[in-house]
Amino acid sequence: MGARTPGVSVVYLGGFGRSGSTLVERVLGAVPGWVNVGEVVDLARSVAPHDELCGCGERFSACPVWSRVGEVAFGGWTDEVLERIRGAHRAAARQRHLPGLLPDLPRPRRGSAPSPALASLRADYAAIYRAVAEVTGSSVVIDASKGPALGQALAGAPDIDLRVLNVVRDPRAVAWSWQREVARPHDASGSDQMWRIPAHRAAAQWSGLQLEMASIARWGGVPSARLRYEDFVADPVGSLVAATTDLGLPLAPEQLPAVDDGAILLEPSHGLSGNPSRFRSGVVRLRRDEAWASEMPAGARAVVTGLTLPLLVDYGYAPAPRTAPTAAGAATGTAPDRRTVT
Repeated sequence: MGARTPGVSVVYLGGFGRSGSTLVERVLGAVPGWVNVGEVVDLARSVAPHDELCGCGERFSACPVWSRVGEVAFGGWTDEVLERIRGAHRAAARQRHLPGLLPDLPRPRRGSAPSPALASLRADYAAIYRAVAEVTGSSVVIDASKGPALGQALAGAPDIDLRVLNVVRDPRAVAWSWQREVARPHDASGSDQMWRIPAHRAAAQWSGLQLEMASIARWGGVPSARLRYEDFVADPVGSLVAATTDLGLPLAPEQLPAVDDGAILLEPSHGLSGNPSRFRSGVVRLRRDEAWASEMPAGARAVVTGLTLPLLVDYGYAPAPRTAPTAAGAATGTAPDRRTVT
């Protein structure tokens, strides 16, 4: 166990689900002194109440790391603590609260004191982050909660040095992923499924959340950077070196896990919630997964392209796929320890 850390750096991964944040989080969490914790936003609202599985494979209540974090932070994960966190989140860190959380947004002069709910939320998250740092002996915590408003709300958490990394993926790939049937192994019953949403809704949410991430980068007063998932899978080390440099927490190439022929070795972690790839470890092969270009119905693809076109072009995505996916885009490797993560 490490010594209590008075100030903890937190890299908050923002954006929309199915954009590769789980994999980015786990690779960053493999850096010495860095630790990934998954989506802390789900800790109080689903993981603890339903005793879901931690990334290590244990139920939340049986995970030695999260049990110790709860003891250090609050004396235990009591119903009172969990309800307080849920209530504060609802009252102070929903999407509608974002404009009021941006310190540099031009607005009429007003008082600067946070609301009691916001102060409570910040204090509780700070306690969690500090406890994670102490229990794991880390100095940087990676939280993949993604919601822009929550990330900005935590910018004022006591003794927390927050940095925001916008992990973004081609919206057509994101929309296609949201339409697939995917098992959710976090539920120990093994019968749960990931949410599914229609293409037009995925496109609208992708655009809305990206506009929110842009507002944080401009008016949030916190170090921010953007990482395209496609750049990450093409060059994991180079893209993360660039992103962390932009965040002011520069990593050297040798600090990141080695990449061998498009594959990377990942150990189990204690991340919560997120993509089912959370539970895969060993040799992980990286790929773009452009199945959407050939499998997504033309109508749905056109709707997503039209609804996201301005940002699609601004982020460097071609309005139409240049080439059809090849066999190289398929999952590779058949040995038990080789997994493909998207």
